[in-house]
Amino acid sequence: MTMSDAEELLRAALTKAPAALAEHVLRVTDEAMRLAVIHGVDRESAKIAALGHDLLRGHSDERLLDIAAEQGYVIDDADRIAPILLHGPLAVEILREQYNVRDAEVLGAVAYHTTAHAGMTRLQKVMFIADKIEPHKMGGRLDVIRVGDLAETDLDAAMLAYLDYQIATAIERRWPLHPNTIASRNELIEQSGQTSAK
Repeated sequence: MTMSDAEELLRAALTKAPAALAEHVLRVTDEAMRLAVIHGVDRESAKIAALGHDLLRGHSDERLLDIAAEQGYVIDDADRIAPILLHGPLAVEILREQYNVRDAEVLGAVAYHTTAHAGMTRLQKVMFIADKIEPHKMGGRLDVIRVGDLAETDLDAAMLAYLDYQIATAIERRWPLHPNTIASRNELIEQSGQTSAK
């Protein structure tokens, strides 16, 4: 099975998804392919990652926890509190087995598009950012508009800006913080050399 076969299957799956979710996935796909060109990332890989990133997004918390149990996926405390965080990593096995997506970088882009993680590739950063800055999700929020502006020239700066926003929002709304999110932000701060901690 080729990438074009996987694309055909993923587009077919979208026709069965709720309309709003399918429209979001298509907007993210457009954005991921656009960012891929800017940042020298393979467009086909970005397209497959984007088309598959929300494969399980429509499932209930209970169903996601059931799938995690079926897959033997080790759940973090943050996942248990907010099972929606599982929709990316749990899609990996399904993409591999049912859609024959084998590229580890593409699968990683799907797995970490919600929480991020340390050691992300450029493709994975493109996927993460595209999911956050597609026009409807951006929704006129100035912090997210800034992420979109930064993404035109600097993926790492865009990542760090979004993670700062994500963490601040999580604290304000009492959402759990995933360890992968913290690890990703810490790595980006270290690499930027911009830490002000004493």
